[in-house]
Amino acid sequence: MLAGLTPALIDRGYWVTVIARDATRLAALGHGMAPNPPSITPLALDYHDGNKLHKWVEHVQLMQGPLDLVVAWVHEPRDEVLRIVGEEVLAYRHDAWRLIDVRGIQSRLESPKDILPETCQYQRVQLGYVQIPEGYRWLTHTEIVEGVLQTVDDPKTPVTTVGLTTLPVPSELC
Repeated sequence: MLAGLTPALIDRGYWVTVIARDATRLAALGHGMAPNPPSITPLALDYHDGNKLHKWVEHVQLMQGPLDLVVAWVHEPRDEVLRIVGEEVLAYRHDAWRLIDVRGIQSRLESPKDILPETCQYQRVQLGYVQIPEGYRWLTHTEIVEGVLQTVDDPKTPVTTVGLTTLPVPSELC
């Protein structure tokens, strides 16, 4: 998803800091873009290490200014990672900012609003699947990026659903 989302956000005028656990995949992120684009900061970081996450989110804001949009596709421990990001953003930004929380179909649906600062406008992108003649398939990266960008472009929508999120009930059970 990052490979498609990053250039789209840059095209929209955002300075993009990308945190990814896999340095090889992070390095591949820049393929197809201008060498060393000035509006991207790649960070190879395991977000499970809370101390390092605190330090790097702080460092990014010291170097580039307060964050105004965070797009997070975080696996567990999601709440702890979002709490840390929220604390660090609040330390540098006291006005409104947005968090877009991308969640897979099997993620719990509760909002983490109770762990986020009041200045955080929380939005969720709920990922599903696509029905095809042979059954079902996972969403493509392109479909996921389109759903995230729809949310970026529409700050008033609290939840964007991409694909189907429930399986239809077989007719013999109706």
